[in-house]
Amino acid sequence: MGMPRSTSAFVLVLFFLSLAFLNNVSAPRTQAQQRDDLTVWDTARAIDIYRQGNATEAIKQLEEIVKKRTEDAEAWYYLGLAYNSQGSIGDSRPAFEQVVRLRPNLADAHAKLALALIFTNEPKKALVTAQRALELGDQSAESHYTIAEASLRTGVNTKAVEEAETALRINPNFTAALITRSFAKSDVKLYSEAAVSLEQLLAASPNDLDADSWRGQIEELRRRIDPAPNSGPPILSGKEVTLKARVLSKPEPMYSEEARKAGVSGTVVLRAVFTAEGEVKHILITRALGYGLTTHAIRAARKIRFSPAMKDGAPVSMHIQLEYNFNLY
Repeated sequence: MGMPRSTSAFVLVLFFLSLAFLNNVSAPRTQAQQRDDLTVWDTARAIDIYRQGNATEAIKQLEEIVKKRTEDAEAWYYLGLAYNSQGSIGDSRPAFEQVVRLRPNLADAHAKLALALIFTNEPKKALVTAQRALELGDQSAESHYTIAEASLRTGVNTKAVEEAETALRINPNFTAALITRSFAKSDVKLYSEAAVSLEQLLAASPNDLDADSWRGQIEELRRRIDPAPNSGPPILSGKEVTLKARVLSKPEPMYSEEARKAGVSGTVVLRAVFTAEGEVKHILITRALGYGLTTHAIRAARKIRFSPAMKDGAPVSMHIQLEYNFNLY
């Protein structure tokens, strides 16, 4: 027996309405899927641009991608790598922080974040992050260097020497590790070994932005090993003088463009002699920064004008510590 025409027509209407409803529901899902596929394709294309050597364009595209898709760990990772390839280590920090958040077991991301934390003067965070990288299996020279430099900045010189040596076994020409080892050795008064590290640095990288400062440091270290006889009146400490030297003007050092691009911040510490004749001499670097900042600090120190210290009514030479802070705002 056939269905009445009115009932048949009603069923057909319901059928077409159901199709329309299903199409309306599925269309947004399809569009969302298409957007996801497009984003994945965009990420792959940006990565390919980076691998072809065009970091500037890759950064531009990857920044757009992570704005739209904040959970794209691969895009964040390659954004960090692209910044590093351009020497903008500080700028890579937020990218690697995102990678570590999204993929907490990715050893390489921890290693690269640790290095960025050193550049941005966060030694304690850098130490924890680099140690985590090692726990996850990263055995790069960079991770060991980061632990060495963080240990040096927090006063653990034995650990600094040990980790710098490990980094140099992995990469004998790792100049940053040579610098860290030199200062760690100097802190424990192993001046000869400290000088040798800097000589190795200059042999590996004669055009280093702080090369002149390292040569001067070697001279000062050698002077402490073999002090010249009859070198003149003694150099006094602040406790030994009647009246300490009084600084009249202390010019600020320049911030090198290379350091600004790399995002380097921190403090250069110098130990110098303010002579009885009004000159700044015998500058020993006790804490350094790369990218020319140490050299700019020394140049500024040499321009200091001061009234000499006094003892028993006569001008005398005295040791003094100088600090120069470099911060990016």
